[in-house]
Order: sequence, then C-alpha cells, then structure tokens
Amino acid sequence: MRRFDIVTLESPNRAPLRIEGFEFGNKDSKGPTVAIVGAMNGDHINQLFVASGLVEYLRQKESEGKILGRILIIPAVNAYALNMGEKNWPLDKTDISTMFPGYELGETTQRIAGRLFETLKGYDYGIILEGRRDQGMCLPYVKLIESGYEDMESVKDLGLGFIHYRPHEPTETVMLQYNWQLWETKAFSIVFGKTGTIDHNASSEVHTAIVRFLSKRKILDFALFEGRVSNIIDPHKITIVKASRAGIFISSMRCGAQVQKGKVMGKITDALTGETLEEILSPCEGIMTCQYSHSLIFQNSIAFRIASVELCCELV
Repeated sequence: MRRFDIVTLESPNRAPLRIEGFEFGNKDSKGPTVAIVGAMNGDHINQLFVASGLVEYLRQKESEGKILGRILIIPAVNAYALNMGEKNWPLDKTDISTMFPGYELGETTQRIAGRLFETLKGYDYGIILEGRRDQGMCLPYVKLIESGYEDMESVKDLGLGFIHYRPHEPTETVMLQYNWQLWETKAFSIVFGKTGTIDHNASSEVHTAIVRFLSKRKILDFALFEGRVSNIIDPHKITIVKASRAGIFISSMRCGAQVQKGKVMGKITDALTGETLEEILSPCEGIMTCQYSHSLIFQNSIAFRIASVELCCELV
C-alpha cells in the first residue's frame, strides 16, 4: 500500500489539513484501474466508514497477492468539515462536491476540487460514495447519469437492487460524476445511509457490493457470491408520499418492504397531546425505498418514496 498526500493546506493554528490517498497494486500493472472517493461532506460518516473499511480490507488482500489491477481510495475529501462537525467547508460554507472540475486560481474549495480531479483522471472506473442531501434514509442504490460515457453493464456487477438511471440535471454539471464521465472514466455513485450516523447494515451491503465489483472487473482476485439482479428505475416510477401535518413521525415499515395500495406506512402524532393527526397510507403498490429519518416532521416533508413497476398513481 502506498499512502500519499493529494492536497496539503497549511494552517496557522493547527496541523496541516491533508487529503490522503491509499493506492493498492503495482503502478506498472496492465490490469483495470479504479478510484473510490469517500466522504465529500462533513456529515457523510457512512461513506467515510465504508472507505476506511475498504482500505483495511485491501491492505490484507494486497499482502495475500490478490490485487490484479490498481485501486485508489480517498476516504475523506473534506477532512476539515469532518473534524469541525460541519457539513461544508467551515471557512466559507461552500460545498466541495459542487466545485468540479475545479479551478487552480479560484476559491479554496475550487482549488481542492481541481487538485483532486487531476489525481482522478485516467482511471477506468470511478466510484463515488455519496450521502443523501435530504432528511431521509434509503436502500443503497446506484445513481448513474447519462453522459455518453456511462457503462450500465459494469454497474450491474455491484449486485445492488436498484439503479437510478436518468439524464443529468443542470446542477450536476459541477459535480464529480458528470465531469469524471466526460474524461472517459466509467463513473457512478452509490447513494446510501443516513447523514451523520453509521448504518451498519447499509454500509456492509455497500462494502460487499464494491468487493463484488472489483472481483467481476478482474481488479481483485477474490470470489464472492452473486448479488441481486439490479432493477433499472425510471425516476418517473418513484412515487413521493408527503406528510400533510407536522408533528412526531412514526414509521411502521422498513426500507425495502413491499407495500400494497392503502396499507398504513406510518403515522404523525401531535407533539404535545399525542393525538394521531394523520395515518400515512400507501397510494400504490411497490417497494418502499426511502423514508424520512427524523422523529419530528414538517408539513409537506417527504415521508416515503415508493418504487413501482407500473405507474399506478399521480406523482407529487
């Protein structure tokens, strides 16, 4: 294993701030190459946890001579925010994940993104461990945006249950996946967990999925059981269920549960009296892929997301 600094920022009042990379395999190897990027934000604890676990796992596999290609892991991009307990870059509150491909003469987060992107260019595959941007928790899924350089077959090698495949949105042109794909890396994101905490079940599933991917892509010499048959989800087949009242949110289901139309998925009670204000019913049949993750919910917040094979109700 080779451990090295990708970015080093001197600080007048603390130790230097470093973004570190961990490289496995022979640099002269002719096997496939993959780069894995962990926590972009300071509340992406699941992503940091999975990336650091992969470093330990691959260190062992390298000592056993199991690395066939070359693997780079960057566990944390925004180490400063992680140390300070904040989401974004603490000094100016900017989001590094929206600064790509970066600018060497720009603001600090633009320069960090630029140096990081220079390191990531040229890899065959790119995996971004991504946290949610809302107050939800979800089943692990792949986010793959259309750019002309995406590779659906390699994504299926993960063996995760769902692939969200869609055109890119204007805001995503400044994110890593889009720019990485433009430089002809087969990049995709794995979205999982709840921000700020570790979901051990989801993290274990993502760890296993990445090891499976490395095995199937001939980057790692290690046999693993097959995963799920991945379902490609049309964004228009995701039904959003919102809360009509504010109060204490009580879910009666877990992510991944099959729901029927009319089934009670949860309820909202008055925060002061305990009175039931709303029973949340499923408007259609499908798989509950995501739910609100906090105990207090606001009116019109998204309580659940349901993936349906057939569009059977009006989307909100």
